[in-house]
Amino acid sequence: MSLYSDNKSDVKPPALANKILTILLPHRLVESVLGDLEEEFNLRAKQSIKHANQWYWQQTLETSMIYLQKKLASVDVLGRLNFYLPLIMFVVTAGLIVLLSILNDPAFISETFWDELLQGKIHTALFSAHFWHNFWDILALAEWGMFIHFESLLISFFSIAMMLYLYKQQQASIIELAVCGYSLAFIPYLWSIMHIAHHSFEARQIGPIVATGILCLLYQLPPVSYIIHRKLQQIKTERFEFNK
Repeated sequence: MSLYSDNKSDVKPPALANKILTILLPHRLVESVLGDLEEEFNLRAKQSIKHANQWYWQQTLETSMIYLQKKLASVDVLGRLNFYLPLIMFVVTAGLIVLLSILNDPAFISETFWDELLQGKIHTALFSAHFWHNFWDILALAEWGMFIHFESLLISFFSIAMMLYLYKQQQASIIELAVCGYSLAFIPYLWSIMHIAHHSFEARQIGPIVATGILCLLYQLPPVSYIIHRKLQQIKTERFEFNK
């Protein structure tokens, strides 16, 4: 039996997108908003599952930003976001790494996935219903060797050192620290895409480049989240002392 389901009748909106909306939206609006989005998603999925997934993610991001702006004023909310979002990204990134390691037939993800993978864009798997329907089966195939890469560890070490320096200087705001930290985490992956776009590589050479970028993201998410957590705790303590 194939690892990937190809049954269109089983198509559902991306579970991760729904989880994000469930966390960010007011409880009284969750059922109504998700219901409307799912109805439109099902209509679009009849034409193109990939485009339906892309549309759903776009709506998720736009809707989330509206409510996120209202919640960011709270240190407690920032703390929860700084825990749950990196945790979700860490698990999803691990799934992409396993997928990159085991994938034999890219067409199981989508008809265009091989071309996208040759451009270094493994994140496009996130727009595939097949990836989400089989996510935990993919992750179950993980082996320790898939997550060990010296070059990525070295890059991540220097990035985290920069983050720690900025934190210890005590001059950056929590937003500046978060933007800097998560930017440093994503830069190697973005660089890998640009590097592939500007050079000619054989297919067998592209995998290691993509792996370097995405493993850097995996390595950096936990320490960046922890450093921001420390900064949030510091702000919380300062506010408590001020209000005493």
